[in-house]
Amino acid sequence: MMVIKMRAFIAFDFPEELKSKLYEIQNLLKNISNKGSWVNKNNFHLTLKFLGEIDLTYVEDINKILKNISEQTRPLNIKLNELGYFNKRDNEYRVLWTGLDGDLNRLNSVYNLLEGEMDKIGFPRERRKFSPHITLVRRFKSNLDFNKIKEYVKPYLESQYVLDNLVLMKSEVIMNKRVYTPIVSYKLIKGEIGQ
Repeated sequence: MMVIKMRAFIAFDFPEELKSKLYEIQNLLKNISNKGSWVNKNNFHLTLKFLGEIDLTYVEDINKILKNISEQTRPLNIKLNELGYFNKRDNEYRVLWTGLDGDLNRLNSVYNLLEGEMDKIGFPRERRKFSPHITLVRRFKSNLDFNKIKEYVKPYLESQYVLDNLVLMKSEVIMNKRVYTPIVSYKLIKGEIGQ
């Protein structure tokens, strides 16, 4: 019997207005860049747990976990905060990202609950500290000093957004482009009228 696998992760998918704002920030960065591998507008998300290659038989258990979490969690309010990066070498930033402000305690609670439930079905807890961020661009180069880049982007980071869409996402490469497809998706509902 052939086992079917997919590359997958669990994340908050973003509302359209947040994806548009991130795309706007990317365009600002493009204007001051010499190089960059830009995240596709449709691929913006907040990763909660990267799963790697998983057997499709796990989808049913993951579905139950996400349903359970969504039923006990109110939507989260977040704001984008300052620009940051991972690993700079020879004037190239491996990853440029924006961090988050807002309901971070509740976001951490969702993360911890998810980690505990996923551990029970065979996905070990992440050892690294959860550091919520949104990747904008990889392999970014610019002639500007990083503090100047941060100032350049700062006016675009103040708006508030709602995170309420918890998803199991499939990740695949189609025609040389990374494509994310929701496999399971739940709206956070607790605290809504009628609950």
